[in-house]
Amino acid sequence: MKRTALLVLMLASVLVYGQEKPSTTKILKAYQQGKLDEAKTMSDAGTTFEKTMNDGKAWYYRGLIYAAIDTTKNAAYHSLDANAFKVAMEAFAKADQLGKPGTDYEFVYPNGTTKATKRSQLEIFANYYLDKSIKLLQDGEDYQASIDAGLKTTKLIEDQLKTYANDTLTYYVLGLAAQNAENYDLALESLNKFLARGGKGRDAYVIMYQIYHGPKEDQNKALEIVQEGLKKNPGNPDLSKLEIGLLIDMDRVAEAKGGLEAGIKREPDNKVFHFYLGYVNSKLENWDDAKKEFETALKLDPDYFDAQYHLAQVYFLDAYRVKRQMANLGITAADKKKKMELDQVLIGKYKTALPYWEKAEQMNPNEIDVLDKLLNIYSDLGMDDKAARVEKKLKILGADK
Repeated sequence: MKRTALLVLMLASVLVYGQEKPSTTKILKAYQQGKLDEAKTMSDAGTTFEKTMNDGKAWYYRGLIYAAIDTTKNAAYHSLDANAFKVAMEAFAKADQLGKPGTDYEFVYPNGTTKATKRSQLEIFANYYLDKSIKLLQDGEDYQASIDAGLKTTKLIEDQLKTYANDTLTYYVLGLAAQNAENYDLALESLNKFLARGGKGRDAYVIMYQIYHGPKEDQNKALEIVQEGLKKNPGNPDLSKLEIGLLIDMDRVAEAKGGLEAGIKREPDNKVFHFYLGYVNSKLENWDDAKKEFETALKLDPDYFDAQYHLAQVYFLDAYRVKRQMANLGITAADKKKKMELDQVLIGKYKTALPYWEKAEQMNPNEIDVLDKLLNIYSDLGMDDKAARVEKKLKILGADK
């Protein structure tokens, strides 16, 4: 028994003595030869070996090895560690902790001339993940995978590189992928970082507007974003239109009016600006100005139904106000006389409004409100045949009274 125990002990000593001890030189060589399995084994052992465990280079090489495992196309090597990127980032952080402040790690390739610094290597990995994120976004099949790749790039930027030539592109792509994946908080966070790092253009503001205006249902924040975008992109027509639309939706029509007038100065032939200025003026009860703008929009586009409809509405309201005056009169002789006078005015108003509503029907034959207004006018004017035609049409459409 004693002899057997001694043999076992001797065998164990031989195995330990024969085991290859890790060194930074051997770890780097295996990495440069692309033998990631061997490099990983030595690097793992080096984390506890007394001569390498506190060597910044050893940890830097470990980071390179695990980053290579995460990015390699070799499935066998890629499967060596499911959390290779996390291990790589921890190793780079450890290398920084052990290294000399203000100095960068580097090594010379076997050709003896090409030098690789830690920063240059990290930029290669950052470019790899960014390119992957872009391709996945463009494919449109796996937005989460695009996000995962993009987040690795941002991790490298924020934890290691600090500055990166493609930083704004990285955050913009991540924002787009997150928006498509309906991860709206991440999308907003990424686009804000895009802007903070000097990203330009109106697109980021438009996407953030869409998120706040839509799923977030925060009109005030949507307006804040658009107005911030206009400060950075003065006079941008797309952002101007969004601002005007929001102001109108929020019933801040007086503010919208100024924006529309400025927009028309820039784009005098923009039918949409003229239409909305007409709409704003009608909300402000500037009836003549409203008519003028709707008419201008129709001159620019004779088939612009919305302009035709709202122009007809202004004329109908002219008649409606007279009709309300009549309804508020009493039964005295003076009131009866006034009512007769107003009745003639009402007929005149209806006759003026009628062609606008008939034109609206020609443009959109099945619009229920148009048909309702026509029935009202035809009936009040005693045009029974035309009233019957419209009433029949409403019945066919299932909207008869």
